[in-house]
Amino acid sequence: MAATTQTIDKHVQVENRIPLIIVLMVGNFIALINETVMNVALPNIEESLGIQTTTAHWLSTGYMLTIGILIPISAYLMQRFTTRQLLLTALSFFFIGTLIAGIAPNFAVLLLGRVIQASGSGIIIPLVTTVIITITPLAKRGSMLGLLMVVILFAPAIGPVFSGLVIEQSSWRYVFISVLPVTLALLGFAAYYVRNVLETKHTKIDILSVVLAVIGFGSIVIGFSSAGAEGWTSPLVLGALLIGLAAIAYFAYRQFNLETPMLDLRPYKNKNFLMAILVTITVMMCFFAAMILLPVFMQDALGISAFDSGIVLFPGGIMIAIMALLTGRLSDRFGPKPFAITGTVLLVAMIGLMTTISTDTTILQFTLLYVGFTFAIGLILTPMTTLGLNQLTEELYSHGSASLNAFNQISGAIGPALFITLMSGGSQAVASQSADQAMTAGLQFAFTIAGAFAVAAVVFVLLVKQSKPVHHYQYE
Repeated sequence: MAATTQTIDKHVQVENRIPLIIVLMVGNFIALINETVMNVALPNIEESLGIQTTTAHWLSTGYMLTIGILIPISAYLMQRFTTRQLLLTALSFFFIGTLIAGIAPNFAVLLLGRVIQASGSGIIIPLVTTVIITITPLAKRGSMLGLLMVVILFAPAIGPVFSGLVIEQSSWRYVFISVLPVTLALLGFAAYYVRNVLETKHTKIDILSVVLAVIGFGSIVIGFSSAGAEGWTSPLVLGALLIGLAAIAYFAYRQFNLETPMLDLRPYKNKNFLMAILVTITVMMCFFAAMILLPVFMQDALGISAFDSGIVLFPGGIMIAIMALLTGRLSDRFGPKPFAITGTVLLVAMIGLMTTISTDTTILQFTLLYVGFTFAIGLILTPMTTLGLNQLTEELYSHGSASLNAFNQISGAIGPALFITLMSGGSQAVASQSADQAMTAGLQFAFTIAGAFAVAAVVFVLLVKQSKPVHHYQYE
C-alpha cells in the first residue's frame, strides 16, 4: 500500500500543557534512570543478600524483560484506557515496586519489586512519546522530541553515577528509597493536572497476539542478556533467540492480517519510518556498546573505580543532552537528513578513533573521545526520531511510538550482551599475551564491529527521502 504525502497537522489542544509535559518528562526520566542504576549497585547487593553475580544480574534483565514485554502491548492499552488512568496506574506501580525493592528482605522480594517497577515503566515510556506527538504541532515537534531525547539518552548515562554516589554514602537500598519522594510528588502532581489527551475506543484484545509478544520479545531479551554469561553457542541462548524470532515473525504476520491489530505495523510500509527505525537500532547499539565497554575497560585494565569511570564519561552525557535539544530545534527548520548524515559520518570517525584505545590512553583522552562520540549520537537520534514519528497519522501515533520504544529497549538488551561477548572473544584470541594487552585487543575488536554498525547507519540515512518538516503520511 503506497504512502501519500499531505500537509496535515493534527494535534490536540490541551489546558495546563506545561505541567502535563513536566509530569511526563520527569516520569520518563525516573523510569529510564532505573534501567542502569543496578550497574554499579550489583556488587553491594550481592554482598548484602549473599547471592551470585549471575543471580544478581536478573535485577537488570528482569526489569528490561518486563518493559520489553509491555511496550508492544502498550498501543492497545493507550486505545482502551484514558491518559489519566494509564499515567496514574503506571506511577502507582512504579511507586509500589520501588517501595518493595527498597525494603526487600531477600532477593526474591527485591526481584518482585523490580518487576512491578518495570510494569509502570513499560507503560510510562511509550505513553510519554505518544502524548508528546499528539499535543505538539508538527512545526515544533522536533524541539519537543529533542527535549524527550535528552531524557531518553541522559537518564541511562547518569544512572550509574547516581547509584555510585548513593552507595558510597549509604547502602543500595537508598538507590530505591531516595526515588520514593519524587515518585509520590509526581503522583500528586499528575492527579491534579493531568487530563485525558488520547482518544479511547472499546477494542477487543487479541489474546494470541499478547502471548506471541510476551514469548517473542521476552525470549529475545533473555537470549541476548544470557549470552554474556552462557556464551552464544549455549542451548539456552540459541533456543531463546530462535523461539523469540519465530514468535515475533508470527506476531508480525498476525498483525497484518487482523482487522484490529494489537500493534498496527502499517507504518513500516513507509520507507522513511523504516529507515528511522533501522538507524535508531544501529546507533543505539553503538551507544550502548560505548556505555558498557569503556567503563569495563577503565575499571579492569586501568584500575579505576566504577563511580570514577562514570564521572569520566559524565561530560559525554552533558554533550548528548545539549545536542539533542539543539538538533531538535534545528531539524524543525532544516529537516533531519543533513544532521543525520553529518552525525553518522562523524560516528564512524569517532568509533575509528576508539579502536586505538589502549592502556596508554589518558583519562582526558577517554573523556574527549566519549564527548566526540556523544556529539555524533546527538546529531543523529533526535532528527531521525522526529522523522520517523512525523510519518504517522493520528490513529497510528500509539502504534508507531510503541514500535520505536520497543526497538530502543531491544537495542539496550542486545548491545551490551553482543559487545561484551565480542570484547571477551577478542581477548581470548590473544590470550597468550598479558591480561592488559588481551583486554585492549578485545576492546579494539569490539569497537571495530561497532564501526560496521555505524557504517550501516550511514547507508540507512542516505536512503531517507528528505521532505519538508510539515509533511505527513497517510496509508491507503
